[in-house]
Amino acid sequence: MPKCKVCKTKFEPRFFLQKTCVNPSCLAEWIKLEREKKQKVADAKTKQRLKTKSEYNKEAQVAINKYVRIRDSKKLCVSCDSVLSVEYGGTTDCGHYRSRGSASHLRFNLFNMAAQCSRCNRYLSGNVVEYRKELIKRIGLDRVEKIEQDNQPRNFTIEYLARIKQIFNKKARFYEKKFR
Repeated sequence: MPKCKVCKTKFEPRFFLQKTCVNPSCLAEWIKLEREKKQKVADAKTKQRLKTKSEYNKEAQVAINKYVRIRDSKKLCVSCDSVLSVEYGGTTDCGHYRSRGSASHLRFNLFNMAAQCSRCNRYLSGNVVEYRKELIKRIGLDRVEKIEQDNQPRNFTIEYLARIKQIFNKKARFYEKKFR
């Protein structure tokens, strides 16, 4: 015997796929709950449809920054060799060798990004000289010079930004499970 979706009492269904008992108040409550579910789905779709490119950009940046912090959690700060903390709201940032302000076309380039202590990233403006030295050790002089010479503007589409968010959220979850 099925249970009523509202009052949870067992009942004998009169109709195929009947969800509630014969009590009219249960039926009315169930209809109200179904309408609210449909409205939530419609609201979520509308919110997604009305999102601006800037919002997609922010979400993609948050996802890739989280991934880089987790990826580099076992390493030291790229600039000052201090121990990094991966806890949320901790002392670790995702630093960019060429800043997002001066080279926004490199904001999603993983070779341009590394985990950095918040002191170096925020208060020492990235501590770029030390960052470059360590970056050469990590990825090689060729790649560092390519990053420095790359001035090709890029226009990121909404589809690309949504894909970046999806990929790096998935990678971050994988790394969290594997390394914690």
